[in-house]
Amino acid sequence: MSASSEPPPTARAPLFALSLGHGCADLSSSALFALLPFLLVERHYSFAAAGVFALTAEVAAAVFQPLLGAHGDRRAGFWLMPVGLVLAGLGIAAVGLVEGYAATLAAVVVTSAGSAAYHPEGARWARRISSGRVNADMGVFSLGGSLGYALGPLVVTAALVPLGMSGTLVIQIAPFAAAVAILLVLRDRRRELTAAAQAARAVVARASRWGPFVRLLVFTSVASSVQTALLTYVPLFLVDERGTSPGASNVASSVLLAAAAGGTLLGGLVAQRHGRRLALIVPQLVLVPLIAAMPALGFVAILPVVALAGLAMNAYISVTLVLAQEYLPAHMGLATGLTVGLTSGAAGLVVTALGLLGDRAGAGAVILAIAPLALLGAGLGALLPEHSSPAMETRAPGAA
Repeated sequence: MSASSEPPPTARAPLFALSLGHGCADLSSSALFALLPFLLVERHYSFAAAGVFALTAEVAAAVFQPLLGAHGDRRAGFWLMPVGLVLAGLGIAAVGLVEGYAATLAAVVVTSAGSAAYHPEGARWARRISSGRVNADMGVFSLGGSLGYALGPLVVTAALVPLGMSGTLVIQIAPFAAAVAILLVLRDRRRELTAAAQAARAVVARASRWGPFVRLLVFTSVASSVQTALLTYVPLFLVDERGTSPGASNVASSVLLAAAAGGTLLGGLVAQRHGRRLALIVPQLVLVPLIAAMPALGFVAILPVVALAGLAMNAYISVTLVLAQEYLPAHMGLATGLTVGLTSGAAGLVVTALGLLGDRAGAGAVILAIAPLALLGAGLGALLPEHSSPAMETRAPGAA
């Protein structure tokens, strides 16, 4: 099969299974944040206590993803995907069932650790089974994560409104089902692809490019900061400065997340057809005027702008995963873990700093401050090499 030919549907099943697992892992992560209002009402926790839950989830993800990714680089790590999904499901269920603050905090850690375990190995396997259109295929893998993250709050609401906190038992079904799907769909190719990747590891070890990888981490941290800041402060701006109800502001959040899911896939397709640098730089440049216009708009007028911003803000995700793997081909798990986990932690720090500005100058000023971050991201994207080193093929070692 040539790299340009389309594979039959049965050949795409492993990629779709991995995308499903990615979606359920990220659904578990976003469900943690969607559970916070229910915990405040049902358990009477303070806002500070809820903040500790959120911080713990972010820190756990930032720590576990690189560690487990590095483990997968040294040893066969296929098991991290199904086990991670099961742990994420058990943790989500436990958040609603356990009593006591410490026990709930422990359940949050289990959920984050499970979700973190899936990402590096899932991205590695998405590359291994790539049809040769690695940028587009990684876009499909990343699309699952974006959709799952967007669905998390809806699933939590649908489960907990009729069932109360015990509704978390229903949420765990999704990651459990994804774990089973991955085991069934990938079992026949597991040994073949693992053996091929191990045989190629010594060849690609000399191709590691740490300098470009560090620059990629800086770029991803800035782009992730823009993404997280928009998700955080656009709804707050609508409530605080436009008098919008919390329910209506959530509509804007839903529009942003839905468009972001499409942007994830679009970024991979653009990179496949027109080059990776274009997919990194242009969306960040597009974001600058869109973000700068938001503080002058009302609720209705801001929705199409938010939709366009959503398309642009997630375009980098699949491209940076591919580049991270190609810059460090012998350390794909570590590269993915750092690119996803560490940069999310950095984005959390940036968003916290923007919150200090918001306390002094308002949410509109915060949104205006996000625009220069997007411009900085475009400049950083221009510094990244377009291609991997000569020792690294377009198709990863062990790819089908």
